[in-house]
Amino acid sequence: MDEHGPSMMDVPLDTWLLFRGASRHHHTTEIVSRLPDGTVHRTTMGEFSSRAQQLMGALDTLGVGPGERIATLAWNSFRHLEAYFAVPCAGRVLHTLNVRLSPEELAFIMNDADDRVVLVDPDFVPLLEQVAPHVPGLRHVVVLGADTAGATMTDAVPYEELLGPESDHYERPDFDERTPCGLCYTSGTTGRPKGVVYTHRSTYLHALGVSSGAGMSIGPGDSVLPQVPMFHANAWGMAHAAVGVGAKLVFYAGAFEPDPFAELLSAERVTVTAGVPTVWIGLADALAARGERLPSLRHIVSGGSQPPRSLIERYADDFGIRIIQAWGMTETSPLASTAWPQHRMAEWPEDATTSAARTQAGLPIPGVEISIRDVKNEEIAFDGETMGALHVRGPWVAGSYHHGQGEESFTDDGWFHTGDMAIGSKDGYFVIADRSKDLIKSGGEWISSVDMEAAIMAIPGVSEAAVIAIPDPKWVERPLACLVIADGAPVGADDVRAHLEASGFARWQLPARIEFIEEVPKTAVGKFDKKVLRVRFPA
Repeated sequence: MDEHGPSMMDVPLDTWLLFRGASRHHHTTEIVSRLPDGTVHRTTMGEFSSRAQQLMGALDTLGVGPGERIATLAWNSFRHLEAYFAVPCAGRVLHTLNVRLSPEELAFIMNDADDRVVLVDPDFVPLLEQVAPHVPGLRHVVVLGADTAGATMTDAVPYEELLGPESDHYERPDFDERTPCGLCYTSGTTGRPKGVVYTHRSTYLHALGVSSGAGMSIGPGDSVLPQVPMFHANAWGMAHAAVGVGAKLVFYAGAFEPDPFAELLSAERVTVTAGVPTVWIGLADALAARGERLPSLRHIVSGGSQPPRSLIERYADDFGIRIIQAWGMTETSPLASTAWPQHRMAEWPEDATTSAARTQAGLPIPGVEISIRDVKNEEIAFDGETMGALHVRGPWVAGSYHHGQGEESFTDDGWFHTGDMAIGSKDGYFVIADRSKDLIKSGGEWISSVDMEAAIMAIPGVSEAAVIAIPDPKWVERPLACLVIADGAPVGADDVRAHLEASGFARWQLPARIEFIEEVPKTAVGKFDKKVLRVRFPA
């Protein structure tokens, strides 16, 4: 050993380290995109590598400086994947825009980020035309296709025309591994959205965590379909991980429809997929109606909100598919924990394993640390009962927000205060008890809206359930449950209360009101939007 210095190579941990293998080691691996019109586009990792390097050169031609922001307003597809790697590998910063935001919200975010270029899918050209006049720093609009899709913006250029004259070889520019490479705005904070800046180093390390057995377990033999949008927290790191290990990638573009989604999973023999619980509810119904199973699908990663226990059991019993709950936030890149059962649980009955592991937020991925703290900022015991504020830190966890906003979310001792309330179990797992703003305090006692929602959604015939607090003159707050019932299902308010009581809820915890609605409103990333319900049912 050299006593004068380190014995290991000091190789930069950057997106090039994930990207390089695409052309040499994985060049025949497929990338499949089901486009919004239903057509299927097929390419290879080798072609992807060449085209991504053409895009790197095109950014130089456009005069985009190092570190400047390149926005995308796009579905999941092969062209979006090219931008995922071309922009950071060329030393710029990729800013993924949420296609479900309003023009006003998009304008605020694009100005806050100081976006210089936007790559836009044809479907979103009309939306961008409403936004672009309010973003004075925007210099170039590139439409992701062979033409400009009827864009009236005079400076719009077709993506394929932009790539055409460029070389398919691009030399890695000189930048530090801690250089920013990605930017995503979170809707989970109070007030205006805040930007989370990812670095090359954090992105590379997060991809390793995602591909690992403790993460999503993605390897070269897998066919990976990130149903989660590429505009939402880097598609949970699945695209970076799949390219890094050489897994087949499958993209579903356009609004989610269960039947074509099921067909794509089957046709491309997808082994790993990920998305929010509402997707898996719709897919289960579609599979049941079609009388189909998905024999290639090894596991589903479900995140965004806690999947109902009944859903986990349905996939295991009816389809032989394991749902793995994951937890994370935009600020954690986002994957921070997964609910894989431990080896000692292998011989346990499925019901016991589900209780101990699968319904938890899980175990932190190596590299991520969690701390559950009381109101005095002191750590509390993992006793399965005591609830506290969840804090997290790690090499792919944000240390601050863009422009230094939201300083109150970061502690003096180097932790990120997530805003979630959690309980640690004696087994070492932890569960998200609720968002701190969604907890219901009734008569001085806490009621978890998450637990109540999960219990209600276990009732046959209940499609969705969201629980909010409403003011009460005597108890301060009481729960109000909003339910979506499947057509013809005989579920009434008394049935809900009886089920909750049988599930272990005390009578004082039962909902003061139960409202039957057509649909639970969703946020731009598919989570239940309780803000809308609070406005609709103020008291």
